[in-house]
Amino acid sequence: MKSFQGNISKESLNLFASDIGSGEFFSYVGNLVSLEQAISVIGLLSPDFIELDGHVFWLPNAKQYDPKKFPLKGLVETEAGVLEQSSSRKDVERYRNIFSINQFFSKWEEAPSRPMFKVGLAEEDYRLCHLFAKQIAKYWSDALSDCFPDKVFQFETADDLLDEYGVCLTFWQL
Repeated sequence: MKSFQGNISKESLNLFASDIGSGEFFSYVGNLVSLEQAISVIGLLSPDFIELDGHVFWLPNAKQYDPKKFPLKGLVETEAGVLEQSSSRKDVERYRNIFSINQFFSKWEEAPSRPMFKVGLAEEDYRLCHLFAKQIAKYWSDALSDCFPDKVFQFETADDLLDEYGVCLTFWQL
Protein backbone atom coordinates (compact mmCIF):
# COMPACT_ATOMS: atom_id res chain seq x y z
CA MET A 1 0.00 0.00 0.00
CA LYS A 2 1.17 3.49 -0.81
CA SER A 3 0.05 6.37 1.37
CA PHE A 4 0.08 10.03 0.35
CA GLN A 5 -0.50 12.64 3.04
CA GLY A 6 -2.49 15.80 2.39
CA ASN A 7 -0.89 19.25 2.19
CA ILE A 8 -1.55 20.08 5.84
CA SER A 9 -0.04 17.86 8.51
CA LYS A 10 -2.51 16.27 10.91
CA GLU A 11 -0.04 17.35 13.62
CA SER A 12 -1.26 20.93 13.11
CA LEU A 13 -4.48 19.87 14.85
CA ASN A 14 -2.39 19.88 18.05
CA LEU A 15 -2.20 23.68 17.70
CA PHE A 16 -5.99 24.04 17.84
CA ALA A 17 -7.53 25.33 21.07
CA SER A 18 -10.35 22.80 20.68
CA ASP A 19 -9.67 19.07 20.81
CA ILE A 20 -12.58 18.18 18.51
CA GLY A 21 -10.99 16.51 15.54
CA SER A 22 -9.82 13.09 16.57
CA GLY A 23 -6.57 13.49 14.66
CA GLU A 24 -8.07 14.40 11.28
CA PHE A 25 -9.73 17.39 9.64
CA PHE A 26 -12.96 15.81 8.41
CA SER A 27 -14.38 15.26 11.92
CA TYR A 28 -13.38 18.78 12.95
CA VAL A 29 -15.00 20.41 9.92
CA GLY A 30 -18.04 18.13 10.04
CA ASN A 31 -18.68 19.04 13.69
CA LEU A 32 -17.83 22.76 13.73
CA VAL A 33 -18.11 24.22 10.22
CA SER A 34 -21.31 24.92 8.31
CA LEU A 35 -21.56 24.36 4.56
CA GLU A 36 -21.75 28.14 4.01
CA GLN A 37 -18.57 28.61 6.04
CA ALA A 38 -16.79 25.87 4.08
CA ILE A 39 -17.82 27.37 0.71
CA SER A 40 -16.64 30.79 1.90
CA VAL A 41 -13.23 29.38 2.77
CA ILE A 42 -12.98 27.76 -0.65
CA GLY A 43 -13.80 31.19 -2.14
CA LEU A 44 -10.80 32.66 -0.31
CA LEU A 45 -8.57 30.21 -2.15
CA SER A 46 -9.34 31.85 -5.48
CA PRO A 47 -9.93 35.60 -5.15
CA ASP A 48 -10.62 37.97 -8.01
CA PHE A 49 -7.62 39.46 -9.79
CA ILE A 50 -7.30 42.57 -11.90
CA GLU A 51 -4.57 43.73 -14.24
CA LEU A 52 -4.07 47.48 -14.40
CA ASP A 53 -1.30 49.09 -16.46
CA GLY A 54 0.74 45.88 -16.26
CA HIS A 55 0.23 45.52 -12.49
CA VAL A 56 -1.62 42.52 -11.03
CA PHE A 57 -3.67 42.79 -7.84
CA TRP A 58 -6.02 40.56 -5.86
CA LEU A 59 -9.38 41.89 -4.74
CA PRO A 60 -12.25 40.41 -2.72
CA ASN A 61 -14.60 41.56 -5.51
CA ALA A 62 -13.20 42.91 -8.79
CA LYS A 63 -16.59 44.40 -9.71
CA GLN A 64 -16.20 46.85 -6.82
CA TYR A 65 -12.79 48.08 -8.01
CA ASP A 66 -12.48 51.86 -7.70
CA PRO A 67 -9.35 53.38 -9.30
CA LYS A 68 -9.61 56.46 -7.04
CA LYS A 69 -9.14 54.25 -3.98
CA PHE A 70 -6.37 52.25 -5.60
CA PRO A 71 -3.53 54.53 -6.76
CA LEU A 72 -0.50 52.89 -8.31
CA LYS A 73 1.72 53.82 -5.37
CA GLY A 74 3.56 51.42 -3.15
CA LEU A 75 5.92 51.48 -0.22
CA VAL A 76 9.48 50.30 0.08
CA GLU A 77 11.65 50.05 3.17
CA THR A 78 14.77 52.07 2.36
CA GLU A 79 16.43 51.35 5.70
CA ALA A 80 15.33 49.68 8.92
CA GLY A 81 11.94 51.14 9.84
CA VAL A 82 11.97 53.86 7.15
CA LEU A 83 9.25 53.58 4.49
CA GLU A 84 9.13 55.65 1.31
CA GLN A 85 6.62 55.81 -1.52
CA SER A 86 7.58 54.01 -4.69
CA SER A 87 6.05 53.63 -8.12
CA SER A 88 8.08 50.60 -9.25
CA ARG A 89 5.82 47.73 -10.29
CA LYS A 90 7.35 45.35 -7.74
CA ASP A 91 6.93 47.80 -4.85
CA VAL A 92 3.36 48.74 -5.86
CA GLU A 93 2.29 45.09 -6.20
CA ARG A 94 4.12 43.99 -3.06
CA TYR A 95 2.38 46.74 -1.07
CA ARG A 96 -1.10 46.60 -2.63
CA ASN A 97 -1.28 42.79 -2.45
CA ILE A 98 -0.59 42.52 1.29
CA PHE A 99 -3.03 40.25 3.10
CA SER A 100 -2.64 40.61 6.88
CA ILE A 101 -3.64 37.16 8.08
CA ASN A 102 -4.16 37.81 11.80
CA GLN A 103 -5.89 41.17 11.18
CA PHE A 104 -8.24 39.46 8.72
CA PHE A 105 -9.77 37.11 11.29
CA SER A 106 -12.22 38.67 13.71
CA LYS A 107 -13.00 35.40 15.49
CA TRP A 108 -10.38 33.46 17.43
CA GLU A 109 -10.71 30.38 19.58
CA GLU A 110 -10.65 31.25 23.25
CA ALA A 111 -7.48 30.06 24.93
CA PRO A 112 -6.74 32.50 27.78
CA SER A 113 -3.99 30.29 29.18
CA ARG A 114 -1.83 30.72 26.07
CA PRO A 115 0.83 33.40 26.55
CA MET A 116 1.58 36.00 23.86
CA PHE A 117 4.40 34.96 21.56
CA LYS A 118 4.75 37.31 18.56
CA VAL A 119 2.66 40.00 16.83
CA GLY A 120 0.00 39.79 19.53
CA LEU A 121 -0.58 36.06 19.09
CA ALA A 122 -0.01 32.94 21.13
CA GLU A 123 2.63 30.65 19.62
CA GLU A 124 -0.01 28.17 18.43
CA ASP A 125 -2.02 30.91 16.67
CA TYR A 126 1.15 32.40 15.19
CA ARG A 127 2.10 29.02 13.73
CA LEU A 128 -1.45 28.53 12.43
CA CYS A 129 -1.31 31.97 10.72
CA HIS A 130 1.90 30.93 8.96
CA LEU A 131 0.34 27.60 7.97
CA PHE A 132 -2.71 29.46 6.61
CA ALA A 133 -0.48 31.90 4.68
CA LYS A 134 1.48 29.01 3.15
CA GLN A 135 -1.72 27.35 1.95
CA ILE A 136 -3.19 30.61 0.62
CA ALA A 137 0.06 31.22 -1.30
CA LYS A 138 -0.18 27.75 -2.86
CA TYR A 139 -3.77 28.21 -4.02
CA TRP A 140 -3.34 31.84 -5.10
CA SER A 141 -0.23 30.87 -7.07
CA ASP A 142 -2.28 28.27 -8.95
CA ALA A 143 -5.11 30.77 -9.51
CA LEU A 144 -2.66 33.42 -10.76
CA SER A 145 -1.09 30.88 -13.14
CA ASP A 146 -4.54 30.10 -14.54
CA CYS A 147 -5.36 33.81 -15.05
CA PHE A 148 -1.89 34.95 -16.16
CA PRO A 149 -0.11 31.93 -17.70
CA ASP A 150 2.73 34.07 -19.10
CA LYS A 151 3.56 35.77 -15.79
CA VAL A 152 5.62 34.50 -12.86
CA PHE A 153 4.84 35.58 -9.30
CA GLN A 154 6.86 35.62 -6.09
CA PHE A 155 5.14 35.17 -2.72
CA GLU A 156 6.40 36.41 0.64
CA THR A 157 5.19 35.72 4.18
CA ALA A 158 6.56 38.03 6.86
CA ASP A 159 5.74 39.61 10.21
CA ASP A 160 4.82 43.32 10.19
CA LEU A 161 5.27 43.79 6.44
CA LEU A 162 5.72 47.44 5.47
CA ASP A 163 2.86 49.31 7.22
CA GLU A 164 0.78 46.23 8.09
CA TYR A 165 0.82 44.48 11.46
CA GLY A 166 1.05 40.78 12.15
CA VAL A 167 1.59 37.78 9.91
CA CYS A 168 1.29 39.04 6.33
CA LEU A 169 1.27 37.46 2.89
CA THR A 170 1.94 39.30 -0.35
CA PHE A 171 2.98 38.67 -3.95
CA TRP A 172 4.38 40.46 -6.98
CA GLN A 173 5.47 39.72 -10.54
CA LEU A 174 9.04 38.73 -11.29
